Amino acid sequence: MSGGRSSIRWVAALMVLALVSAACSNGGEGDDGGDGTPTDIQLILDFVPGGIHAGIFAAKEEGYFADEGLNVDIQSPTSSADTLRLVLAGQSTIGIAPIADVASLRADGEDIQVFLALDQVPLAALMSTEAIGITDPSQLAGGTVGVTGVPSDEAIARVILEDSGVDTSTVEFITIGFDAVANLISKSVDAAIGFWSAEAVALELEGETPIIFRPDQHGAPPYPELVFFASGDTIANRPEVLEGFTRALAQGYDFALENTEEAIADLAANADGVDVEFATAEFENVRPHFLGPNGRFGEVSQDGVADYLAWAADVGIIGSVPDDLVTTEFVPE
Repeated sequence: MSGGRSSIRWVAALMVLALVSAACSNGGEGDDGGDGTPTDIQLILDFVPGGIHAGIFAAKEEGYFADEGLNVDIQSPTSSADTLRLVLAGQSTIGIAPIADVASLRADGEDIQVFLALDQVPLAALMSTEAIGITDPSQLAGGTVGVTGVPSDEAIARVILEDSGVDTSTVEFITIGFDAVANLISKSVDAAIGFWSAEAVALELEGETPIIFRPDQHGAPPYPELVFFASGDTIANRPEVLEGFTRALAQGYDFALENTEEAIADLAANADGVDVEFATAEFENVRPHFLGPNGRFGEVSQDGVADYLAWAADVGIIGSVPDDLVTTEFVPE
């Protein structure tokens, strides 16, 4: 992977070492102008800040973005569609979104690409509780399943149910929005789709014992749920920004994995309304899945994504398979 130092100019021979040293210390590799002025970029999250984002806030608070010459404005979306819309409109440089959403837009002709994975496994899962008494998806024949209304939710639920031998025509799918926790606690549904990294934590904090059925344990290939993406223009014309961003982010997650309490404190200090107990539990849930098979944060495999896309199209999560969804040139070494 090449460094982003093209803006540094060699000058008079007697001054070269001093000037290069000054440029490196003041501007960083992500510096857009070589004059020490940080480059402003915007990152729009997939949801309100939580434990899964701790490494991002650590990269900001611990100075890793600044070291790369980047001033990163971390934004929360007002709705789940905002992340995609703002990147497409050029109002945000980088976004985080479910891979299925990015793939669907790419298949529709939008010029966006995935360049980094936030996690390595699917987070959306079918969940029930010990109090409801569902310990296996096969018990949901004739039952009720809550879904958010996002089409991929029901598709994932059907995959898990069908893999367990359930005739899904006997299952009633009820749209409950993003209120899986309350519906499971009240036993309004027998199971619901939610993120096991988040909703399952909320259930535990409410004294419930969640029962989790993950799609990758029921026929789905492994795939990253949340990915970083950018426009084709950013990828083609601002590679030094993405290189610096990914290097800093990898440092942020390495720091968070080694210093979780401090990283959660960085998150809480920079995001309103963070529940430290909840955020810590969420981070710990995902801890084993931040690093890829080669031990690097952000790893994304062209072959692995191709397997996921073929499966996702086959089961109806996406309408068609997009070309060139992923670029791997920015994955940190």
